[in-house]
Amino acid sequence: MLRRRGLVALAVASSLALAGCAGGQSTVVDDSVVGVGLDVPYTGAGPAAPEATAADLAVAAATLAGFSYQDADGRSVADPSFGTIEVVGEDPFTVRYTVADGLAWSDGVGIDGVDLLLDWAVREQPAGASSVTLSPDRKSLAIAFSSPPEDWEAAFRAPLPAHAIAARAFDSRTPEVAKDAVIAAVDGARAGEGSDLAELAAAWSAAFSLDGPPPPASGPYRIDSAAPDLVELVVNAGYAGPRRPSYERVELHALPSAAAAVQALVVRELDVVQVAWSEELRTALTRIGADRGEVGAGGAPERLVGWFRRTVDHVDPAPGDLGALWNMWGWAPYQLPEL
Repeated sequence: MLRRRGLVALAVASSLALAGCAGGQSTVVDDSVVGVGLDVPYTGAGPAAPEATAADLAVAAATLAGFSYQDADGRSVADPSFGTIEVVGEDPFTVRYTVADGLAWSDGVGIDGVDLLLDWAVREQPAGASSVTLSPDRKSLAIAFSSPPEDWEAAFRAPLPAHAIAARAFDSRTPEVAKDAVIAAVDGARAGEGSDLAELAAAWSAAFSLDGPPPPASGPYRIDSAAPDLVELVVNAGYAGPRRPSYERVELHALPSAAAAVQALVVRELDVVQVAWSEELRTALTRIGADRGEVGAGGAPERLVGWFRRTVDHVDPAPGDLGALWNMWGWAPYQLPEL
């Protein structure tokens, strides 16, 4: 039985009002909770793993920040609050990525170029990269490419916390020691000794594993608890970027099927769902009068791409506490009929 959220409807007016607030003023409605239904479990595979589920990707999108992010329509949007990207050389094509001052992980440790360095190193260097340089102040990472890659502006969209990864790999006592260990491991790999970097890569791949504590967050939410059938996210109080949350808590429930997710909407146990398209889903939607018929020349989408980001950022509770089914065709909330 899913836990019922009693304060969603009460938060409607204030959530709508706060959603447009600028600057450092909080957009979060106190005690508000949104229940999200998924038809896949959370595995803790991490966003870069080939086997990552939609739940894994949703958690990563909510908890990690970088130089850019995808908006609700899947478009890449630059995030200057995280830092700047600058072309500093043409031959070879060289890009400098600089982390903004004052950024910190949810555990209070500063975000810097060492986090970028680890991300670059464990991905085995982006295709075409010939060299990488960490600035003396550890705020910037300059990468020289043998040829300009098409995705250089989308690099470092979701780097992981280097200090936490190194702490797991080497049992480092302090964040400073952990970051020094990351730099030493990369230098060692350059010199032909890659064992430490391999240890880091293994810890990096297991960062979201259910077997250990969740990694510190840099995005609008952080993981409060995680299990295959339920992941609870809470607001990351240290986040000050553009993806401003409205809900204090997000509950991700893994359900056995798309039909079960729709049923949970109907009985008001969930507020929104993200499920794969299927004829079973079409049938379930038709039963509640939510099927929109023709989907268009492109056919039905495989998954509601971008929907979760909309929920994390600024989806507001539906009027009347009727729940909301995000329409995969028009991004309009569908009001469930009175029961």
